[in-house]
Formats: sequence, structure tokens, C-alpha cells
Amino acid sequence: MRKIYFISGIVLVLFLVRCASQQKIEYNIPENSTEGQKDSLKIQLDKGSKLYKSSCSGCHGIFKKGKDSIPNFSEKQINLYKARHELKDPKNHAFAQKMPQEDLDAILNFLLLRKRS
Repeated sequence: MRKIYFISGIVLVLFLVRCASQQKIEYNIPENSTEGQKDSLKIQLDKGSKLYKSSCSGCHGIFKKGKDSIPNFSEKQINLYKARHELKDPKNHAFAQKMPQEDLDAILNFLLLRKRS
């Protein structure tokens, strides 16, 4: 019985340490936005963060091997990527070509509006 408590305690401590060590991402939301617009945009940006982590980070090197940083893509790079997606340019990643525009917009807005470290 002691063994179960000991293992449960270790799992709980590891879980709490992991939660505490995760960085909270902050965004540069335009100040002239209404509270409703800010809330809606924050939801979209959080979605973009999750999509980036699951769909893009494997190739772009974040959340891999302990590295927890996001590349600082320029606004020009982001806009070029979006234009290529809209034009169905074969130079874009095959994965992104299959992605719905709404999901890609969420990712690109996340990259554009997140506060850079």
C-alpha cells in the first residue's frame, strides 16, 4: 500500500512541476479592440498555438527535445506563406496545402500576434 502512495505522490509532483514550468503565451492584441473582439481573437490565437504545436512544430523545431521556443517569422514571411496557400502554390508544405484556411489563419495570426521572447 505504501508503494502505491509513493508512486502516486511522485506522479503528482511530476505533473505539478510540468504544469508550473509551461510558459504562458502572451499576445499583442490591438488596444482599440472591444472586449468581445479581444476574447474572440484570444480564442483564435490559442487555437493557432495548439495547431502550430501539433502540425508545424515537428519541422520548425519547437517543443522538440526540450526546446520550447517559436521561430520569429517576420510579417513578410507570414504574409508570403498565406498568399502561397491561397494560390495553392506547390512550394508550400504539402501538409499546409491540405489544411483548411480557417486553421491556417489561426496559426498565422498566432505567429504574427504572439509576444516574442
